[in-house]
Amino acid sequence: MTAFNPFVLVNSRVVQMPIATRYEEGDIWVPVKFFMPILRRALGSVQPTNGDIQPGAGVNLFGVSVEEKANGTLIRVSTGGRFKASSLSTRFSKRWLYLDILGGKLQQNSFVKSISSSEVREVVPVQLQEMVQLSFHLKRSVAEKNIQLSQQQNEIWISIPSKKVVSADVIRKLQEEQKKWRIDKIVIDPGHGGRDPGTSGPRGVHEKDVVLAISKKLKKIIERNMNVKVLMTREKDEYIALEDRTRFANKNEGKLFISIHANWNRNAAVDGATTYFLGLARSDESLEISQRENAVIKYDDRPSSFGQMNDEKIILATMAQNSYNKESQDFAGMIQKHVSSRTKLRNRGVKQAGFYVMVGASMPNVLIETAFMSNKREEKLLKSSSFQEKVARGIFDSIKSFKRKYESTMY
Repeated sequence: MTAFNPFVLVNSRVVQMPIATRYEEGDIWVPVKFFMPILRRALGSVQPTNGDIQPGAGVNLFGVSVEEKANGTLIRVSTGGRFKASSLSTRFSKRWLYLDILGGKLQQNSFVKSISSSEVREVVPVQLQEMVQLSFHLKRSVAEKNIQLSQQQNEIWISIPSKKVVSADVIRKLQEEQKKWRIDKIVIDPGHGGRDPGTSGPRGVHEKDVVLAISKKLKKIIERNMNVKVLMTREKDEYIALEDRTRFANKNEGKLFISIHANWNRNAAVDGATTYFLGLARSDESLEISQRENAVIKYDDRPSSFGQMNDEKIILATMAQNSYNKESQDFAGMIQKHVSSRTKLRNRGVKQAGFYVMVGASMPNVLIETAFMSNKREEKLLKSSSFQEKVARGIFDSIKSFKRKYESTMY
C-alpha cells in the first residue's frame, strides 16, 4: 500500500478500499474498518513484525532533479541500477503525481532534490516498508495518459508534456540540436602506418599493424550492431600525416574521433591500458608518451603547422575545443572501464596530454593506448586476434554507453 491511495496490492491482486490511505508526519494511516478484512484474508491472521529499514543499508535511490525542457518537464530520479518495469508505477490525483518504486530504498538526509521547473512546486520522498513513494506537487492537472515513464542508465525518467503549443520554429531548432548530438558517424584513427611503424616489441611486432587490426575489428562490430557510419583515417599500411587525420574527421563531420595506439616504456614490466584527452600533461609519463607520439611528424613530406607543442599552444588548443572537452573526458572514462573489463588489463586511468593528432578536432576525441608493446606478455596479447577482438569489444561497449548518455540529454 502507498500514501493517498485507496488500492492495496495483495501479491498480484489489487483490492480497492472505499477510503484512501493518509500520510502524516512520516506515517501512513489506513482506514482500519476496511483494511483489516483485507489483511485477514491475505494472511489468515495478523502477526506483529519488526520491519524497520536500516538507514543507509542497500540505498539505491540517491536524488531527483526536475528540469524544464522545450516540450515539457523532465523528472530524473538517480538510481543505483535498473528496476524491473513491473516495479515502477505512476498515478495522478488532485495535482499530485506519485511514482511508486518497489524495492526502492533511500536515505532522507542525503536524498538530493533539485527543482528547476515552475511546473513542479514540491517533491516529497517517502520510504515505506518495501518501496519508496516519490510525490510531486504539480502546478496544474495533467492527463495521466500523457505522463511518460522510462528508464535510462542509472536513471528513471518521467516526462510531463508542456501545456503550451510549441511553435514550428522551436521544434525545428530542437530537431537541429538533436541532430547535432546524434552519434551517427564515428571516425577511427589507427595510429602510425607506412614508413612510420610506431613502437616495436621485443619479438618485432609493430604498433602500426596491431592497431590497424583492432580498428578493422572495431569497425565491423559497430557496423553490425549499430546504425552508425564508420570511417577510418587509414584502412591499409600507409602513412597519414597527423594534421590530415583530424582534418579528415572534421571534413566528414564525424561525431566521435578515436585514435588507437599501443604504448611503450623503458621499464618492460610496466603494463595496462590508458586513455587520453587533450590537455596539459600532468605527469612525466604522459609528457613522454605525447612527445613520442608527436615525434612522427618527422615522417611528413611537408612542414607541419604545429611547430613545437609547448604549454601555451596546448592551452590554446584545449580552449578552442572546450565545448567537447568534458565529453572527451567522459568518453575516455567509459573506454577505460569497458576495455579493462573485457581484457582484464590493468586500468591505468584517464589522463591528459598534448597530442598533435587530437588538436583541432571538432568533436569529442580520445587517444587510447591499448597495452604496452614493450611488455613481452602484452606484446604477445596485442598480436593475438582474440585479444584484438576483446579490445575492440571494449571500445564498442564504451561507444554504446556514450551514445546512450549524450543522445538522451537531447530527447
